[in-house]
Amino acid sequence: MLHWLLEVLALVILIALIWRPVRRLAVSALDGHSAKVRAELEEAKRLREEAQSLLATHQRQLVTGEDQASAIVEHARVETERQIERHRVELEASLRRRTEHAMARIAQEEARALHDVRSYAATLAVRTTERLLRDQLDGEHAQALLDEAIAEVGRKLA
Repeated sequence: MLHWLLEVLALVILIALIWRPVRRLAVSALDGHSAKVRAELEEAKRLREEAQSLLATHQRQLVTGEDQASAIVEHARVETERQIERHRVELEASLRRRTEHAMARIAQEEARALHDVRSYAATLAVRTTERLLRDQLDGEHAQALLDEAIAEVGRKLA
């Protein structure tokens, strides 16, 4: 039993002698691991804050972009309405000019037709009068009446 007691005592002394350096190694390994985990946690926290900052920045940029897009769309709408109105006014002016031009041409053609009809009527009247007078009157008296009729037709045409 003594032998057994000595073995136990030797084992306890051996454990006590080995315990301190092993404990220091275990504690330093655990401390190192703890420091590494702590550093990783801090890095993760820093990355999370950076990601949140970038997210906030992108959200602000998105809102700004949406506002700019809305402004561009509104500007395009206003510009389109302005162009439509300008083209409408130009079209109305063009139609008015064409209508006036057509009316002027119609008036010219009416005047020309009226002149042609009057001229033809005068020529016809002169020829008819000449024939009637030639058939019914003598030469000198007929010539005087013809001259008077031509003068009167000339006055009426003027």
